Amino acid sequence: MVKHMECKQRPIQAATRSEVYTPGPDPIDPAIRGAPGRGLRAPLLALALVFTSCQNMFTLEDDKRLGAEAYVLLMEQEKLAPPGPTTAMVEGVKARLVAAARIEDPQVANVFDWEVRVIQNDEMVNAFCLPGGKMAVYTGILPVAGDDTGLAVVMGHEIAHAIERHGTEAMTRMYGAELLIQILLEGTAQEWAGLGNSLLQLSYGRDAELEADRKGLRYMARAGYDPRAAVTFWTRMADLGSGAPPEILSTHPSNAHRINQIRSLLPEVIPIYEANRANIP
Repeated sequence: MVKHMECKQRPIQAATRSEVYTPGPDPIDPAIRGAPGRGLRAPLLALALVFTSCQNMFTLEDDKRLGAEAYVLLMEQEKLAPPGPTTAMVEGVKARLVAAARIEDPQVANVFDWEVRVIQNDEMVNAFCLPGGKMAVYTGILPVAGDDTGLAVVMGHEIAHAIERHGTEAMTRMYGAELLIQILLEGTAQEWAGLGNSLLQLSYGRDAELEADRKGLRYMARAGYDPRAAVTFWTRMADLGSGAPPEILSTHPSNAHRINQIRSLLPEVIPIYEANRANIP
């Protein structure tokens, strides 16, 4: 059965170096690059022509599968923080933000399988949310966040990436229609694992980052976190980036641009915060 391909009705643009970070000479995992054609080249070419206008050729279920593959690969390499106050705080922030996202964007947020892990790595100033809702927070970002409100800034931002499906949009641009359709329709487990590995090598472009900032502010405000904390958080991140930038800033907008946009959005999101903060225990 041919899967229904979901399209976002926006003009598709070719990826540039600033939009997608792809380390090494070939970002596509070798397990996929060498995938056999299985005699489907002509039908796949026809489908590719049909779907070239798609900004995202993955379905929501594909997002979940891809994110789960990448999550397993990463968790095999990382050390998890032990249960305690830190993990409880992260879980609590996640729960409130996801509840807010389900109000703001129910068509996506209600489909994804939300999960968060805390990774014990004080040197890594980072957090992420993979397609489908699998998240991780590195302990290195906690001193920058300072408290649960600061943590809501970065987690809301990362959840917004998943809701806006920036990861699978970037994968659509990277792989091209013909190869991607082949994998989505009849890919082996090895090929899906290859997709997950490639996903872990992506960074988002600046437009996606600014979109995630905007959405993330709405999520944290609706969850009862003061969105004005975003200015403080990103100012701290800018201070850290004065030397070698933290991983989370590797392809992000300029600090001044980001902070100016956040300030410009505060009049929109502060009323959401004021309307919801009294409902938070």
